[in-house]
Amino acid sequence: MDFFLFALMICDTHLLYDDLDNNSFKKITLNNNEEIVIGKKDNKLFAFNNICPHKGASLSKGHLHENNIVCYMHGYEYNIFTGKLENMKSWKKDEKWMEQTKAWRYSDDLKTYNVQEKNGKIMIEID
Repeated sequence: MDFFLFALMICDTHLLYDDLDNNSFKKITLNNNEEIVIGKKDNKLFAFNNICPHKGASLSKGHLHENNIVCYMHGYEYNIFTGKLENMKSWKKDEKWMEQTKAWRYSDDLKTYNVQEKNGKIMIEID
């Protein structure tokens, strides 16, 4: 029988729940220099890595569209709660244009984090 040990670290984000307006987000930097986006959508907290899994853009420069973060660079949309890629923008201007290759369009899902409020502070689980 194999055993696996997973170490989770609970980190204080130094944000208070009341610091976040509803339907907004902020970028923070953890002690390991990892940039995380933390926000509140319909009074529910979310957190994800600031690096777009498509081409590496800073997602904190994007905007919310329903439950998705929209990357400012190529318009890819990722669900802020599940991390799933929800929408890929087409760049075709007319029927004569060819769509980008599958390799160029490929994207992993967004890395999300468990986040919770404890005594007014926003805490995040980092693995």
